[in-house]
Amino acid sequence: MPTVNQTQVFKRPPPGVRKIVIATNIAETSITIDDVVYVIDGGKIKETNFDTNNNISTMTAEWVSLANAKQRKGRAGRVCPGKCYHLYNGLRASLLDAYQLPEIMRTPLEELCLQIKILKLGSIAQFLEKALDPPTEKAVNLAIKNLIDLNALDHSENLTALGFHLARLPVEPHIGKLILFGALLGCLDPVLTIAASLSFKDPFFIPLGKEKMADMRRKALSRNSKSDHLTIVNAFQGWEEAKRRGARYEREYCWDNFLSANTLQMLHNMKGQFAEHLMHTGFVSSKDPRDPNSNVNSDNEKLIKAVIVAGLYPKVAMIRPSHSKKRPGVKVYTQADGKVCIHPKSVNAEETEFNYTWLIYHLKMRTSSIFLYDCTEVSPFSLLFFGGDITIQKDEDQETIAVDKWIVFRSPARIAHLVKSLKKELDSLLEDKIRNPAPVDWQNRQSKDCAVITAIIDLITTQEKPAGSTKGYGRTWASAPRGQHIHFNDDDDDDDD
Repeated sequence: MPTVNQTQVFKRPPPGVRKIVIATNIAETSITIDDVVYVIDGGKIKETNFDTNNNISTMTAEWVSLANAKQRKGRAGRVCPGKCYHLYNGLRASLLDAYQLPEIMRTPLEELCLQIKILKLGSIAQFLEKALDPPTEKAVNLAIKNLIDLNALDHSENLTALGFHLARLPVEPHIGKLILFGALLGCLDPVLTIAASLSFKDPFFIPLGKEKMADMRRKALSRNSKSDHLTIVNAFQGWEEAKRRGARYEREYCWDNFLSANTLQMLHNMKGQFAEHLMHTGFVSSKDPRDPNSNVNSDNEKLIKAVIVAGLYPKVAMIRPSHSKKRPGVKVYTQADGKVCIHPKSVNAEETEFNYTWLIYHLKMRTSSIFLYDCTEVSPFSLLFFGGDITIQKDEDQETIAVDKWIVFRSPARIAHLVKSLKKELDSLLEDKIRNPAPVDWQNRQSKDCAVITAIIDLITTQEKPAGSTKGYGRTWASAPRGQHIHFNDDDDDDDD
């Protein structure tokens, strides 16, 4: 609900009219509505938890704690006598926990682990054991493993150069890595928009009764990019243009596209803070996110998608065609969970034809099913250059090139070795840039760093698919140098729903 509508809860109704407010647990502590007399407590709360066994966030309805129930009761009669009705019996009340589970025990710990290391507080596990409610050993070990995979910690649990910068950025580590790569690869402005949105919230709202219209506007703003991240970039750029034309145009643009002007302004402010931080650490030369020197590649949609891979990897899902007559379209799988669903608010939720067979996503959460939030279709070269470790293997009569041994592409040997050596050069260059932050000199095309980055950008940008490849997922091609091709090793035709 847009903020302007939410403020109506504070207006007093005319005589003879009863005001009914339906509220989430924001009403427990965050607001006081002075004319509330009766409170009905449903006894449930939607709570985010983190399942360490499956490395997945869950959002489930749980019974409230006694502390929650007391706060809810306190909403009645804040300024006049009132009553609270709890919709559960005395036996259930006697079984309620005294307090909610502390957040340290039900959220991922990567950001906290980085703070412990940058403050030089010693071993992560030993430090967290001293907490009033220490997280489980499994949760701590999983966070450390994820940070090692991200190259933020080495195997001795020391901060790497990348980890040092990620710890200083006021966002979770994957989004921090996204910001750094956006600065290094010259597409700062759109990447900061994506980072601000992922670390705060997306600017769209969905009014009751207008869900389909809101979905259509969001889909139109995606411009067939098959990317929730680029949809937000397009929406934000449209808002900036409307704002330059005047307040009336800004209001009309937000109203027509179901966008919150307050959220967009917050994202704008966050982008400025991120850019200022990057300037102080030496990655860019200006605190203006739109500085031309930091945005030489900002119009390159395929490169922006590759930077999203660099930040969010290994959150990868595979798209497969669905041959079901009841539910035509596509099915989506992750390595850890098998079949999953794209969240209905995504621009890809109803998409039936994709150019490639891979998605990168920001959040995976189990509610009624396992849903992927904020996903973007990405190309093979994006995964090869900005994903995990590359291995080349010879299978009978052909060679394959694999990312972390599970994202596998068939490839001629020469191309596979070319990609591997270019990836090694890129990793070395990025490591050097992170150790010694300095803006890339895009004017000097002869410099080694510019030459390597430009070669990879050219490969990512010029790869094409032959006509009709969106239909045949097992034959989606990505063009490589001199007419050679890489294509998906996608031989499993499993069709059970």
